[in-house]
Amino acid sequence: MILLYLETVLLLGIVIVLIAYPLLQTRRSAVAANTGETEELLLRRDRLYSELRELEFDYRVGKVPPEDYQELRRQLENDAARVLQAIDVEVKEIDDEIEREVRHLREMSTTCPSCGATLTANARFCAACGAALKVAARR
Repeated sequence: MILLYLETVLLLGIVIVLIAYPLLQTRRSAVAANTGETEELLLRRDRLYSELRELEFDYRVGKVPPEDYQELRRQLENDAARVLQAIDVEVKEIDDEIEREVRHLREMSTTCPSCGATLTANARFCAACGAALKVAARR
């Protein structure tokens, strides 16, 4: 009886793993595919910073001659500057989008979507045209 119980539990566990494994794999790949340009830029920035630290260390211990050090450092700093500039552009675009959304929400909350009349706080209907308003849920 106990052996039958253990076999049933083992079989059930195998079935669950076989069903869940493809679902979990698909989810991971979707998350990995969702990595945006900003995240890639941040990873590249971190990699360049790491390379600069390693170059500095190698120079201090004598593994890199001064002529090569100056050239490599200049190249890495230029690459880092380009990446930082690209990050700034991405962040500015995100900030601008957030500001547009906030501005839109503020406009929607103070004017009637039907007639454009100014609304009072917590109004359920427009005083000018009588249109029903969606009231945002209080938090």
